[in-house]
Amino acid sequence: MRGRSTRILTLTTLREIRASFGRFASIMAIIALGVGFFAGVRITTPVMVHTVEEYYREQGFHDLRVLSTIGWEDEDVEAFEKLPGVIQAAGSVSLDMVFDMEGDPAGEGDALTGQVLKLHTIPDEGMDSIILKGGRMPVRTGECLLDHAVFSDDCIGMTIGAGDENKSENMDRLSHREYTVVGTADSPLYINFERGTTSIGNGQIKGFMYVLPSELKDGIYTEIDLRMDVDEPLYSDEYDDAIDGYVKALEDAAEIQARRRYERIYDDTDVTVGFARMANVLLQMEELDRIDALTDPETYVLGRETNIAYVCFESDSRIVSQIARVFPVFFILVAALVCTTTMGRMVEQERGMIGTLKALGYSGPRILMRYMTYSGSAAILGCVVGYAVGTILFPWVIWQAYQMMYQDITLQFIWDTPLALISLAVSLLCSMGATWATCRVELSETAAMLMRPRAPKAGKRVFLERIPALWRRIRFLHKVSIRNIFRYKGRLLMMVMGISGCTALLLTGFGIRDTIADFADIQYGEIQFMDAELTFKSDASGQVPESVTSALEAESGGYLLLHEASWDLLYDRDRIKSISLVAPDSYEDISRFMDFHDLSGDPIAPPGLNEALVSNSISERYGVRVGDVMTLRDEDMRELHLRVSGVFENLVYNYVFVDYATLPGQLGEEVELNGAYVLFPEGEDQYMHAAALSDPDEVRNVTILEDLRERLSNMMKSLDLVVLVVILSAAGLAFIVLYDLTNINITERLREIATIKVLGFFRRETSQYVLRENAVLTGLGIAVGLGLGVLLHRFVIHEIVVDMVSFKARILPMSFIYSIVLTFVFDFAVGLVMGRKLDEIDMAESLKSVE
Repeated sequence: MRGRSTRILTLTTLREIRASFGRFASIMAIIALGVGFFAGVRITTPVMVHTVEEYYREQGFHDLRVLSTIGWEDEDVEAFEKLPGVIQAAGSVSLDMVFDMEGDPAGEGDALTGQVLKLHTIPDEGMDSIILKGGRMPVRTGECLLDHAVFSDDCIGMTIGAGDENKSENMDRLSHREYTVVGTADSPLYINFERGTTSIGNGQIKGFMYVLPSELKDGIYTEIDLRMDVDEPLYSDEYDDAIDGYVKALEDAAEIQARRRYERIYDDTDVTVGFARMANVLLQMEELDRIDALTDPETYVLGRETNIAYVCFESDSRIVSQIARVFPVFFILVAALVCTTTMGRMVEQERGMIGTLKALGYSGPRILMRYMTYSGSAAILGCVVGYAVGTILFPWVIWQAYQMMYQDITLQFIWDTPLALISLAVSLLCSMGATWATCRVELSETAAMLMRPRAPKAGKRVFLERIPALWRRIRFLHKVSIRNIFRYKGRLLMMVMGISGCTALLLTGFGIRDTIADFADIQYGEIQFMDAELTFKSDASGQVPESVTSALEAESGGYLLLHEASWDLLYDRDRIKSISLVAPDSYEDISRFMDFHDLSGDPIAPPGLNEALVSNSISERYGVRVGDVMTLRDEDMRELHLRVSGVFENLVYNYVFVDYATLPGQLGEEVELNGAYVLFPEGEDQYMHAAALSDPDEVRNVTILEDLRERLSNMMKSLDLVVLVVILSAAGLAFIVLYDLTNINITERLREIATIKVLGFFRRETSQYVLRENAVLTGLGIAVGLGLGVLLHRFVIHEIVVDMVSFKARILPMSFIYSIVLTFVFDFAVGLVMGRKLDEIDMAESLKSVE
């Protein structure tokens, strides 16, 4: 008997699903959309990182590079390969050289004339393996591969020649001056389109070029690449710690090996010519008498963080992960609200069914299971569909956006069991939890009470009725709509909350776009005005070298000398954060290079003695406030104690500006000037001037801020599609919410609507009678949603924490308009769909009276 009753209960549940499939589908859709967005956005960054990790692993991307000022030989490579933890060691050569090529190799309508290419030797198998994209691999000297991202396959067969402006020591190393292009390739050294800058030619590296190792006549390597025995995930603290564990031993080994290499040079019978040639090639020396100064070769062990593409990808992918921290949660909350409303209305409508089942002897838990099965099955189906689609669609769409900046790497999807279980748990909680909460109240009543419908809610006077002059002017049907809106306060609250949530999501999506769109332009147009930053090494007396001063006078339209160094900010007792300490030699002309203003736009005075100006990112994240005394420490454990005199707006990097006299005053010794902010002559080629500024030996680096602006802009442009996905998801959520709540509204009022149709209302009048209320509630929801959206947007931007980057939250007026218009468009679309349901309501429903 029990089995038969169970089958009957199951059949009634299936019939209920079929009879109210629209409601069942809406629950499934809202869960699918919520889970799809939640899981899809959450898994995107892990998928992207896993994809690049597998690519690097497959191509054998090096973990460390070992450089020496006197180069390396095969004997040195063999020595490094025997060290503990080293899986593979390989010598390689990279040179910046100017090349010319006729025709249109880059597909830009111009010949390649005077462009700088980074020349590499084809690596050993298993180390930084290149991927052939067109043509074939070089098989003899005089053949080369070109950068596939820059040069089209049409260049295959063309001849590329080294320009006369190349340094003679580089030309002497090569077997040929002209090369035949036999193919194009991608390289793991360049997974994005950053190619870097150089001190020769026009200052920009156009692309890369690969030749056979035998092309180099001297057999000397500029670096040794190492793959280490490390299996930790990419961009993880575990990976960094594992690599750091090898660095000290490698640094010691590099010093020993460099000394041996140095001794071998002087043991050579042709020591003068051989060593002079090596010194010229590797150190860019111009005078042979400087050879004697190289009594102590310098070595460097560098990690992946020196690879621009590697670092850029970490920053780019991190922004998506920051958005994923908070945004999907709001989606889930809106979905939970709608599920609660839908199941609450369903249980309330089926009071009679519950009462009948109780009267037939069904227990409370078995009746509860009927409704739990209904909502649970919808949730499980929605979760499965949402997770499957979301975890594939979202990473794929966002990865396509990143393909604008990165190589065409095949996306590697992953399965995240914890995320799947969390998604399922949240889905069941939203649906079955709401069902349990609603049924628990209904099941507490007796069968007799449940089989009697609830008495219609009594009408009440609304506030407008207390203003007769206004109330009399309102049309009759409008009065009815107003009374209905405020008569059902539960429906009013749910509609306003649901619609406001969707509007808030839309506004937040548009606001994120507004915040990131002009991010780089604000930093390098409204905060920093310099064209370039230059770093140099002071002379033996600690003064600015005359060669540097002369180059600045000749190539710049103005410059500001300064001292810049990396220091650690001490905060929270034992925690530290690396910052850039900047001390201009004078603040008198600082306004030409940088504008100091607070977040409200008010100007800030320069710091005085023992004072500091800190960027807003330092103030917000590390609790440094105006009037506080902050402590900075350098690698030599020297400390500075500075009173914060102001917090200035800055979006890129963590800066602390101090008065130059503060440093020797607190440190007890003179501090060298080692950098400059540079302005170039208006309208002239910045890269040509930057290349000229790089000529003095004392100049270490010249960074053109336009390159940083373009890099940041490209990084932010890749997020446009991410924001579009957010907006489309919010739009879909808004439509489902409006559809679901409108469907509930109509279902609850079938007899009322049937009655007005009996009274002779035309089709349009009937639709307006019901949908007019939706329009009003939509307007109220939008009003609440705009305020909620501003708060949500600020919260999301605040939670997007990217190292050395601070976003300025802003929402443009058009974003408010877009959010309002779209929400009303969805309301109109739902009205068109629901208009058909109103037509299908049978007027006989009006004869069903409530006892």
